[in-house]
Amino acid sequence: MSVAQAVQETAPPGGDSTVTRYAVFVLAVLVMVYGFNFMDRYIFVILMEDIKRDLSLSDTQLGLISGFAFSTVYSVAGLAVARWADHGNRRSIIAMALACWSVLTVACGLTRNFLQLVIARMGVGVSESACSPPACSLLADIYPPQRRAMAYAVYTAGLYVGLGLGFGLGGWIGEHYGWRAAFLWAGAPGILLALVVRFTIREPERGASDSTGADIASYTVREAVAYMLERPSFIAYMLGSALFTFAGTAIDSWAPLFLVRVRHVATGDVGLWTGALGATAGLTGAVVSGWLADRLAAARDLRWNLWVATGGIAIVAPGTLLFLFGAPRAWPLFYFVTVFFNSFYMPPTIAITQKVMPVRMRALASAVMLLGYNFIGTAGCSFVVGVLSDLWAGSLREQSVAYALATTQLAALAGAACTIYAIVRMPRDFAEQFPGAAHGR
Repeated sequence: MSVAQAVQETAPPGGDSTVTRYAVFVLAVLVMVYGFNFMDRYIFVILMEDIKRDLSLSDTQLGLISGFAFSTVYSVAGLAVARWADHGNRRSIIAMALACWSVLTVACGLTRNFLQLVIARMGVGVSESACSPPACSLLADIYPPQRRAMAYAVYTAGLYVGLGLGFGLGGWIGEHYGWRAAFLWAGAPGILLALVVRFTIREPERGASDSTGADIASYTVREAVAYMLERPSFIAYMLGSALFTFAGTAIDSWAPLFLVRVRHVATGDVGLWTGALGATAGLTGAVVSGWLADRLAAARDLRWNLWVATGGIAIVAPGTLLFLFGAPRAWPLFYFVTVFFNSFYMPPTIAITQKVMPVRMRALASAVMLLGYNFIGTAGCSFVVGVLSDLWAGSLREQSVAYALATTQLAALAGAACTIYAIVRMPRDFAEQFPGAAHGR
């Protein structure tokens, strides 16, 4: 038996591939929710230089606020929320969380010092952790396996909707009315969207889109941890994805500050350009990656989800270096290309996780993935960039942030190594899970 055949046999057979109008509606609503989930993060990113001046902060403190203060609590809280989502009403969890983080985003605009802002951002992080684990689990019960990579690609495209709104409108409002007004503007609409989620989305039956007889029984935390640890390929591609996020956060979260500080572009112009280019590139890249992953996984085997993710990040690293050190006037081109391929890794890794994990552990698996994304990836990169930028500021001056960002690209190489190991190891791990499965893909 070939490696490809072994992996094809590991997944339970898919059923009807039809996508209903209701499924499209639910996906559209969740895309908006995910956009709000990221909009306030990107508003903070575009306004970091203004916040730094107003509150007299260092780059290390900026890294702590945008990274550890937010992402650490986001990651840890996400595990508890995922456990809840695997048993509770996912629709209601999402609606409640959206209302909470919208109110706390408004609170960020009312803060007066570093400590208050840290506490507010931690509150936002806890609330926003209750978005993706239940949303990914819910989508898996609405969309058939053959359409999930594309569904997750469209869902994760909400990130770039948030990027466009956060950078574009946030930058404009911040330049004309101040950074506090931008946070007030960002929080209010989410409360209305929370009502839409609560009263228009139905809680689906767990395992409804999978083969009959899906295991939806309860599980203990020990059982879930043991299940994951017994499959090294799962741990490897989760770590690889986290390292991809580490490398991608450089362009994702620090490009505006680099342009304002090093290229001396006005905040409003940076917001307009990065918002328009980033949203277009991210939306397009996410959809392309989902389309490629669905078709390659169906034509060959499910590990092609990981090949698509790895191929994208292989272009992100050189693209980031060209953005930082290439021709100054060409930065829009380098930024577009880098963001386009930076959007490649998330949809395929979410799709393969929902495929190989049992129905009853899907939300928890999503939370583990997000733990890596946010704790190792976003928080780790933001903290490292802040520390290195402050450390090298004496000798490199304003260029210190550029070299700090360039250093983070070493993580892309380590992430690729982890993911390739997972691709090689996966047949061995999951052939034992479904020994009698049909040749479904």
